[in-house]
Amino acid sequence: MFKQFTISTKITALVIVVVMLAVAAISFISYRMTKDSVIERYEASLTVVADSKSDRINAYFGHIISNLKLLQETKTIKEGASASASASSGGFDTFSMDFSADAPAEDEAEDFGFGFEEESTPEPQPQVSYDVSGFLNEVKAAQGYENIYITESNGIIKYSTNSSLSAGSNFMDRDGNTLSKSLQGIYFSNIFKNKDNNKYYIYGGAPISHPSGDNSLLLIEISMDDIHDIVNDHTGLGNTGEIILAKVDTTSDRINFLNTVRNDMDSNVKILKDGSTKAKAVQDAVSGKSGAGIRTDHKGVETVAVWRYLPSVDWGLVAKIDTDEILSESKALRNRFLLSGLVIVILATLISLIFSKYLVNPLLSLKKTLELVGNGVLPEKVEKQTNDEIGMMAVSLDHLVQTLKNTAQFAQQIGEGNFTADFRPISEEDDLGISLVNMRDNLIQAEKRDKERNWIVTGVAEIGEILRAHDNLEQLGDETIKYIIEKIGAVQGAFYVINDEDDSREMVLEMKSSYAYNRKKHLQVSFKFAEGLVGQAAAEMDTVLRTEIPDDYVTITSGILGDQRPTCILIVPLITDEKVYGVLEFAGFEKFDEGKVKFVEELSLILARTVFNIKVNERTRRLLEESQAMSSELQEKQEILRQNAEEMQATQEELKKSNTKLEEQIEEVNRTQKRMQLLLENASEVITIYEEDETIRYISPSVEPILGYSQKEMMGKSDVDKVHPDAVEAFREMFGQLKANPDEQVTIQYEYQTKEGNYIWLESTGTNFMSNPAIHGLIVNSTDITERRRAEQEQRMRSKMQALSENSPDLITRLENETISYINPVIEEYTGKRPADYLNHKVRETDLNELVLEQWLKIVEQVNASNEKVATEMDFPSEMGDRVMQVNAIPEYDETDHLESVLVVSHDITERKMIELEIQNKNKKIADSINYAKRIQNAILPNTAVINRVLPDSFILYKPKDVVSGDFPWYVQVGEDIYMAAVDCTGHGVPGALLSLIGYFLLNDIVRSRKISDPGLILDQLDEGVTSTLRQDQDDSKTKDGMDIALCKISVANKTVEYAGAHRPLYIMKDGEMEELKGNKFAIGGGIYKNQTNFTNYKVNLSKGDSIYFCSDGFPDQFGGPQNRKFGPKRLRELIQQVHTKPMKEAFKAFDHEWESWKADEKQTDDVLLIGIKF
Repeated sequence: MFKQFTISTKITALVIVVVMLAVAAISFISYRMTKDSVIERYEASLTVVADSKSDRINAYFGHIISNLKLLQETKTIKEGASASASASSGGFDTFSMDFSADAPAEDEAEDFGFGFEEESTPEPQPQVSYDVSGFLNEVKAAQGYENIYITESNGIIKYSTNSSLSAGSNFMDRDGNTLSKSLQGIYFSNIFKNKDNNKYYIYGGAPISHPSGDNSLLLIEISMDDIHDIVNDHTGLGNTGEIILAKVDTTSDRINFLNTVRNDMDSNVKILKDGSTKAKAVQDAVSGKSGAGIRTDHKGVETVAVWRYLPSVDWGLVAKIDTDEILSESKALRNRFLLSGLVIVILATLISLIFSKYLVNPLLSLKKTLELVGNGVLPEKVEKQTNDEIGMMAVSLDHLVQTLKNTAQFAQQIGEGNFTADFRPISEEDDLGISLVNMRDNLIQAEKRDKERNWIVTGVAEIGEILRAHDNLEQLGDETIKYIIEKIGAVQGAFYVINDEDDSREMVLEMKSSYAYNRKKHLQVSFKFAEGLVGQAAAEMDTVLRTEIPDDYVTITSGILGDQRPTCILIVPLITDEKVYGVLEFAGFEKFDEGKVKFVEELSLILARTVFNIKVNERTRRLLEESQAMSSELQEKQEILRQNAEEMQATQEELKKSNTKLEEQIEEVNRTQKRMQLLLENASEVITIYEEDETIRYISPSVEPILGYSQKEMMGKSDVDKVHPDAVEAFREMFGQLKANPDEQVTIQYEYQTKEGNYIWLESTGTNFMSNPAIHGLIVNSTDITERRRAEQEQRMRSKMQALSENSPDLITRLENETISYINPVIEEYTGKRPADYLNHKVRETDLNELVLEQWLKIVEQVNASNEKVATEMDFPSEMGDRVMQVNAIPEYDETDHLESVLVVSHDITERKMIELEIQNKNKKIADSINYAKRIQNAILPNTAVINRVLPDSFILYKPKDVVSGDFPWYVQVGEDIYMAAVDCTGHGVPGALLSLIGYFLLNDIVRSRKISDPGLILDQLDEGVTSTLRQDQDDSKTKDGMDIALCKISVANKTVEYAGAHRPLYIMKDGEMEELKGNKFAIGGGIYKNQTNFTNYKVNLSKGDSIYFCSDGFPDQFGGPQNRKFGPKRLRELIQQVHTKPMKEAFKAFDHEWESWKADEKQTDDVLLIGIKF
């Protein structure tokens, strides 16, 4: 369709489409960028609002949590509210309590200490009475709570500030979980509405542990007004913005909105199903996630939302505003873009119309000229109207017209027969001109070929008359050679024929005729194949045309010319059906042209067929004469043969009668042998005849189906090598007994190796027939008893298994088609009933517990489905109480490999489970303690963000082996000096972590408090402090713990590093060269060493681009690699030299990747700490 439009229309349409696409793209991109910018701005604003609201709510409930913890520990409540205390009014202990949010709870203070206890001697305390109700009213008034309750664990109120709910009444658990959850720790309930005042409240609960050992609950009724005041402040939220609080209702798994929604006529709180397609931001917030983005709210409206999780109360907070409101200005901007684009499109349309008209007019002129040329009219001249590409097209068209005129004139001359007309193509690419020249040349060649063809056809017709007139080869050769010599202008010719009549002689080419100067030459010449040019032409079956003739090849003698040598020789073989029958040879004083050669070659085919026919005719005549002579001789011999045949016939009749009788006897013997063969082949035993030397003389054919050997493989040798080594002695003893006692039979059982290499059991009975002249040997009858022995063994195993099962402590049951076919006596211990009450009963018909029945049947179904053993654990209610069983269901198959029954073995693991549960609880407590220690250790580790601000091109690679570590990095900045150390304490895990705390606080004290700045002196003081703290300077000290350290004092401004070390080196990369400072060879602490001196202090000046590295021994001591060896200091130094030119972030990745690759699947050997700093 687009091809039908004019160029002007296409140009106009193209310009309009390009302009429209450009306007649309610019408008769309501008609108999208404006929209994204507005959304990002509002997201940032909502984030500030959401964070502010969530911080205020967290602070509000944090204050309540602090008060709950303080109230838990007050003596008035702990002792006065216990069941053993008197509830009567009276004075209570003077208690000065701070209920402000900044006052830490008592247990919080203990959490941040080292947990030591002071020893004190309890003294008898006088009986004190407490006014619990008065105390609760004072707390209520001071904190502004709605009500405070103290209840028993079952909800019966003991103390209350609410006059409508007095002591003894039941506390109403609004969400069903307040009492149970509060017993476990501080808990905030779902909100509820007080129908009396239409206000919303929430309960905060906490457990109370009384000295008497009983427990109570402390419940505070808190008004939601303060929370609603926070969330109902819509400052910065526009007209549609709002704050939503939500919580998952623990009783129904629904999400409740905790405040009324803005711009909603319904004042009640909303309810949302968890998993709803709406309000995804609310669902994410209550599930513990925080984030921001475009979300659909509960009304199905698209909004920009920011959501936060409030962990203190397990709430979610969402700040949102409708996208329609924030994008209203963007939509007006979009409309302005569209209007401007429409104006641009209209202007572009007008411009494109004017431009297309100017461009198309010259093209229309060229179009008219091309239409004339297309119709065969060649104008005189094509005018050039412009100087642009269209003007150049006009010049080219004019040149084309002039060329076509010249070409047409040349074609006209060729048509008139003027083949010598002068014409040259315009160029090598002028197809029309070149084609006309080729046409002229082809016409000339065709005329020449026609003349040659007519000359050849005339000659072939004339030679055909000569060939039909002769049936003798010599006469045929004379006439043919004479005609061809005259036809082609030769001076001499010869005709050769192959002599192949005698098969015993080698074929040769014999000259039958020769001519020279129109006279017959009586020459006798012959050539073998490949002999001379004649033989070579015959052997190669190809024409030979030679113009260089040897001096001794041929000479032509003439009375006028004298002796002359020809200048051209033509030899053509006579070939038909790919067989050579003769050769034509011609000589001339001038070279034979292609036409003459072709003429002779065409005649050669006709001559070859003629020679073949003449030879066949001559051979036929000769054979006919020989055949007539042989026929006469054959008639005489036939008469003699007839007489001999009559005599032979009489003799054959006598032999036929004798043969018939003999065949009948042989057939009877064969039938008897076949019957014996079948009996022996299908016998269930192998019959063997042994020689006296125990070699096999004969063995029955049944040996092949039973043992796999053929008769040929067994006969003629001893088979004792196939007897199992354990039975060889018994096998030989059998032969000995047979020879010693010829009248007795001997029977033995032994294992025998089959051809497949397996051993089977045979029962052999031997009999001595040495005295029998027909046999004269030892006959052994052997039967395969493998299956019989297997059945006997299986019966013995069943008996043993039955005995084991009867005395097993495990409950063993066999189920066949849901029927109990066997159950051992253990069932009586668990159910009180004997096995007979269950045997041969359907599982569902027994009195077993329903839970046990269902689980047993489920296990059987699993075995039936998988045909494999199934192992599981199950609860087993019994006479001894609830037990835990480890059940193994084993499939049992019949002879056809079909599942026959399932053996269910139940092992009582109740005691083991109880021990495992106790171990899990202890492990959890230990893990909790270690994790708390980790938090303490993490709190003292240096902040990497602070280090990166001071040393931006640095890294710390830190990999503790356990949860807590014995290695730790230490960092302190004093003025412009930076102190940094890699400390490796003895051991790892908890012992190492305790030593790390000692080292951390001692280093801080030495540098900060004592103001010691020299690294060597710092290590001296640290060594003294560790030795003193661990009391290693005393004679009875048994601790040898200490630490290795590499300590650096760094001046970034001066680019200097001071270093001191204990067993740990410092690697320095300076100007691309590595320098290693090894430090002192004694550790910090661990006792007093012999010849121990002060630690050496080193100072190094560095330049920009230089770097330093120091680490604990965990990095080089890691085992791994192909040979499971240590990483080693050498490999560490090589790695530092490889990466020291990279930025430290990339170096960190290189160190980490190399170490992890080396470690691979090996366990981590020690804590790992590596620090790198580049200047």
